[in-house]
Amino acid sequence: MLLTNLRDFEWYNEPEDVSFEERGMAVLTKNQTDFWQSKHHNFKKDDGHFFFTRRTGNFTLDVKWIFEPEGRFDQCGIMVRIDERNWFKASVMYDNPSRPMLGSCVTNNGYSDWAAQKIPEGVSEVWYRVKRNNGDYLIFYSLDGEHFEQIRLLHLINDTPEVKAGAYTCSPQRGGVEAVLTKLEFS
Repeated sequence: MLLTNLRDFEWYNEPEDVSFEERGMAVLTKNQTDFWQSKHHNFKKDDGHFFFTRRTGNFTLDVKWIFEPEGRFDQCGIMVRIDERNWFKASVMYDNPSRPMLGSCVTNNGYSDWAAQKIPEGVSEVWYRVKRNNGDYLIFYSLDGEHFEQIRLLHLINDTPEVKAGAYTCSPQRGGVEAVLTKLEFS
């Protein structure tokens, strides 16, 4: 990951620590951070860490994270955001250390949904891709960086010409979770 490619990016909720190493940008989460809006669960969280740039028009964004799954609900993935009430995210999440899930969440007008599917145990790196095409978004993932499978097709009800797109991480039940961002590239 070239540092010059990151000059137009900024943080929404800066993490505990960010450092650059040979593999990429290492991000350390703050305690009990998340992105979630739900009446069913009776809480709203908008304090996860989001590294983004502003984009207009159609685009494709590729993100790759390396991580060590340890804590329940730890996440690192891809996000597109309009504001605190309208966004989506996709990431690997562990409800149980032996049962990793690939999850996606769409939040429209302050209401989050959740969709998940099982992935193989032992996953410690994932590639994500989002394609914006005339207001629709296609989300993909890959475990090898070559073969991408679609997770979801969605539309943000309050989509705007300019959106914030990038990588996110959070740790809803603890802090100090480290993940390494190794790819963040638009095409």
